[in-house]
Amino acid sequence: MKVLVTGGTGFIGYYLAKLLLGEGHEVVATHYDSGSLLESMRIDGVDYRKLDISSNEQVSKLIADVQPDEIHHLAGQAYPVPSWKNPARTFEVNVLGTIHLFEAVRRMNSDTRIVNACSGAEYGDRVKLPIIEDSVLRPLSPYGVSKATHDMLVNQYYRSYGMPLFSLRLFSTTGPGKSGDAINDFASQVVAAEADGSKVNVGRLDVIRDISDVRDVVSAFRLVSDRGVPGEAYNVGSGKRYRIGDVLNMLVSMAKTKVHHQVEEARIRPSDEKEIYPDISKISSLGYSPGYDMKHTLTDILDFWRKQSGRRSG
Repeated sequence: MKVLVTGGTGFIGYYLAKLLLGEGHEVVATHYDSGSLLESMRIDGVDYRKLDISSNEQVSKLIADVQPDEIHHLAGQAYPVPSWKNPARTFEVNVLGTIHLFEAVRRMNSDTRIVNACSGAEYGDRVKLPIIEDSVLRPLSPYGVSKATHDMLVNQYYRSYGMPLFSLRLFSTTGPGKSGDAINDFASQVVAAEADGSKVNVGRLDVIRDISDVRDVVSAFRLVSDRGVPGEAYNVGSGKRYRIGDVLNMLVSMAKTKVHHQVEEARIRPSDEKEIYPDISKISSLGYSPGYDMKHTLTDILDFWRKQSGRRSG
């Protein structure tokens, strides 16, 4: 099977392309030269294509050329913080880019399955916990609004054209090599502190999140593609809740030397849901069962950053 992964050198895209290739599929992955750590870590055997998802011409040409049997759509602006600085670009990429993709596929072959990376940020904080897929969407950031719009496009194109589209509403996802999330930010600073005794700068530590390992999350993409119901949305989480301050304490306890932290006001977001976690029974009914525990995940993340530190000093 020929599979296209948009955003294939992003954090989740990298791991998903690796999984698909290991399953024996022909994998085409797009990249945008984002400057992320994983951008340069290309996987042998994957066909990489440069793509600006907000360009209708580029998207149309790619789909016509590749003609994929299946698409995992992850290309986009993936973080709340940058969306406050440039909401227009966030919408160009996350909303207009999705329309370009759906239209290109519709013109080619509406039977191509498209699994979409949506977000738990769509729900906001005025919601009953745990969050079910039928909860009202009240996003708090421009990013969350853009992903809610992406999600609604999935529903619209499925209902209007019968296209086999699926939404995965991803909650906090972490793992080795991610940039822009609190856990990898903490871990990279802990590794720096091991070397020079510096403090770890943090934002809010009282927020509570369901946190998944990326290696579990990519398995959810494959599962929903194989067993999911077209037009449906699926929450993806670990089924466990963590206070961010407790995760920081776990990382500090795993450090090779004594590490201290301090709150930095600039790291506090304009709005941030105090507590958010999903009900994952819907995707669990398809057979989803996360396999990575937090200790395993944090150990691998620290190992990744220690290797990065060794390369810089070597």
